[in-house]
Amino acid sequence: MSTPDDAYEREFSPRVVLAVGVALLLITGLLLGGGAAYLLWASPDEAEPSVDGCTRYRTVDLTVTSEMYEVVVDVLDEVAPACTSVEPAVRSGAEVALGVSTGGALPDIWIPESRIWLGRARLGRAARVQVLAPSLARTPVLLVGGPRARRFPTWGDAEATGLVSVPDPEVSTVGALALVAPLAEARTSGRTAAEAQQMVVPFAQTYGARRARGADLRVWPTMFRARSPRLVVTTEQELAHAEDGQRLRDLTPDVGAPVLDFPLAVGEDADPGARLVALGLLDHLMGEDGATTLVEHGLRPARGPSPTGTRSDVSTYLPTPTGRTVVTAVQSWRTLAIPSAILAVVDASGSMDFDSGAGTRMDLLADAAKIGLSFLPDHARVGLWIFSIDKGGPGQDWRVLEPIRRLDDLRFGRTQRYALRERASEMSGLTGGGTGLYDTALAAYREAVRSYRRNYANAVVLMTDGRNEDAGSIGLDQLLARLRELRDPDRPVRIVGIAISEDADLGALQRMAQVTGGDAYLAAQPEDILGVFAQAVLSR
Repeated sequence: MSTPDDAYEREFSPRVVLAVGVALLLITGLLLGGGAAYLLWASPDEAEPSVDGCTRYRTVDLTVTSEMYEVVVDVLDEVAPACTSVEPAVRSGAEVALGVSTGGALPDIWIPESRIWLGRARLGRAARVQVLAPSLARTPVLLVGGPRARRFPTWGDAEATGLVSVPDPEVSTVGALALVAPLAEARTSGRTAAEAQQMVVPFAQTYGARRARGADLRVWPTMFRARSPRLVVTTEQELAHAEDGQRLRDLTPDVGAPVLDFPLAVGEDADPGARLVALGLLDHLMGEDGATTLVEHGLRPARGPSPTGTRSDVSTYLPTPTGRTVVTAVQSWRTLAIPSAILAVVDASGSMDFDSGAGTRMDLLADAAKIGLSFLPDHARVGLWIFSIDKGGPGQDWRVLEPIRRLDDLRFGRTQRYALRERASEMSGLTGGGTGLYDTALAAYREAVRSYRRNYANAVVLMTDGRNEDAGSIGLDQLLARLRELRDPDRPVRIVGIAISEDADLGALQRMAQVTGGDAYLAAQPEDILGVFAQAVLSR
């Protein structure tokens, strides 16, 4: 007969307790899991509102140039609509335009440095932006220098002296505007557009010479000592923030200054919320509080007179050029500014004595070389070889007339430029024999790679009116294979071929050029030689 104590022990035995415990855990797990699943899978409309009352957030992508970034961040909280998350990013106009023109997406809101980035010339035809304001703020582009620097009448006059250091116009809006300043001021300065454009040549070549020496890789207001006569292109904002900038003077020409104008644009495919954020920014920055914020960050308001206490007296702005104008100028700059390191290799076989109507082929080529030399700056590096079968002695088809040196290199009382002109005059008397093209091409390429110069456009300019006639030389396929082996991405050297007349083996020149990243050109008529020679020398 059982007792109450026996019943208690049966009811609450360890096995029973374990079973009950497992059941309770399962029930608790189901409840917790169900709650978590509800939170995870419930629709946004059913989610609990956050502390600010928002059940969902709209995200707006905003890209702004570095000069305006802090201003924009300071005011975003005040202008962004409720339940809108704005994600600001710093990118230059050049970066954004390059991305868009190569298939990338436009930011929802974009504030570049200048309106020059907003046109089709920069963005491509497919991109569409709506400009809500041509300018949110301004900062003039200045020429500044120390006590020994001087003010010039115009930007063109200053830049032609070689005393101006400028940020790279290929990546810097400030540099690009300084580059086109002579054109923007042309009407005021009394120059024609052609005269203004011509002033780019000495400016670009001086820039290229300094870069080749490792100078001006980075440009900032106080980069030179106080005693230096040099001028630096910078902005009023950058000058205001420069350490030790008080020793610098604003020496911007009186004709006026280019200006960064910070337009406000919205992508046409952007979310409607982006337009609300952009209009809020515009309304704030055009008001008194916005003007105060701009001045605090070294910028000028877009409207009204310049604030007191600025670091420059600039009151006249040069007209902002079109994007197409800037693109054309920068393309010319790219060609002119990169110094050339050229090994000119000239066919001196007997066929170069053929009459071309105005002298032999060699006469015309020598004249073209002399004219071409007059356009190359002093820091260009040029060497000269000639070739025909055994021209350099038995088994060597090439002969070195001048090794690669700077044109202003002075040896034995003469410069390299002078020596090359003399050698060009001698070439007509050095012709004869068959065409030893392939061995010469390989030797020239090997020498150009060996004497490679960083910050130069290194090239072998190979000129011939025939095809390889050296039976004992390397074959074309072997030559191409050796060129591939010699090609070094860290020491890029191109072969640039010039086929003189239809008699030349243009196909072989094209294959050699292709393997090395170069080009080949045909001078079909004698009168074409000068133009093709110049095109080949200046190709990049």
